[in-house]
Amino acid sequence: MLFSFFILHSNFSAHGSEVLWLTNIPPGERQKEITASGMHKLSSIKAGRGKVRIVQWVTRGNNVLSSAYILNSELPEAEIYCYTPEGDLQECNVDSTKHFKELSFNNPLEGYYNLYLIRKEVRNDTLFILTAKAELLNHSCRNGHKDVDEKIQSGDHHEKIPMDIVRKRTRLENLHFFVASGDRISFRVSKSSKPLMDASVTFVTHQGWEKTVKTNRKGEAEIQVIQDYFSPWQDINNRNIYNYLIIADYTSQEKGSFMGESYKHIHYTTSLSDGYYPSKVMYSSLSWALGLFLLCSLIAGGGVVYYRNKRSRVYREIRITNN
Repeated sequence: MLFSFFILHSNFSAHGSEVLWLTNIPPGERQKEITASGMHKLSSIKAGRGKVRIVQWVTRGNNVLSSAYILNSELPEAEIYCYTPEGDLQECNVDSTKHFKELSFNNPLEGYYNLYLIRKEVRNDTLFILTAKAELLNHSCRNGHKDVDEKIQSGDHHEKIPMDIVRKRTRLENLHFFVASGDRISFRVSKSSKPLMDASVTFVTHQGWEKTVKTNRKGEAEIQVIQDYFSPWQDINNRNIYNYLIIADYTSQEKGSFMGESYKHIHYTTSLSDGYYPSKVMYSSLSWALGLFLLCSLIAGGGVVYYRNKRSRVYREIRITNN
């Protein structure tokens, strides 16, 4: 599973707030040391015999292909939380020896881990709360496929998270599920563990196409993943992972103080990013084309054989006798 970080368009910068993201893509200096783990190819490092630690990086930027990793010296005051598939809070390390800010945690359990980085800052009369989130699925087929419904639960509404966003699970979802271009996916936004209505939810594709919708009374918003890439047919790879991002944005009138500074408003910005596969139609159409080609070849070949058999004459010996 690949993850990215972005700053959204002017709708967000107009609020004076940046957007932080968690990414599964290692920086260049770490690529040789990182291996892929599980069905979603999460970045990992060895943590003893048969064990790994999942690694994510913090970055900001305005493009999936050119986002900037955050240095380890940045965001020293950020809060970091990691929840297990069972909803328990567990340890998450920040490696201070690396150049870029690198978060890692153990994942012994099957299911979705929820990783959060939260930054709070008062500017003028507004408290800005930025939350970067990743939903990270741990699954290995050798562990079997029992209790799937329990393992794929979203595990939202954690009390330490000011505003959360989760992808709603689909009816037929399993431990091998991956969003594909063309799918309709729903997200649920909650504030203080309650559904949040009228929050702005912006969906951005790998190539930068975006759409903004508002959440309904249940705090839900639905988006369709459009196809915004058109590879030559010989380059189509149904296992190639693209990235989408979701930004939930909301401002409320709430008075208080943080770190000795008072505020009258709170601006919440929560990000969630995940990967998606190319449209199934793109590569299934190749299968149909191949099947049609083979069928036509079979019919043509059969026609040639039939025609040749009809044209051939059986040799008959003619004997002429003199009486």
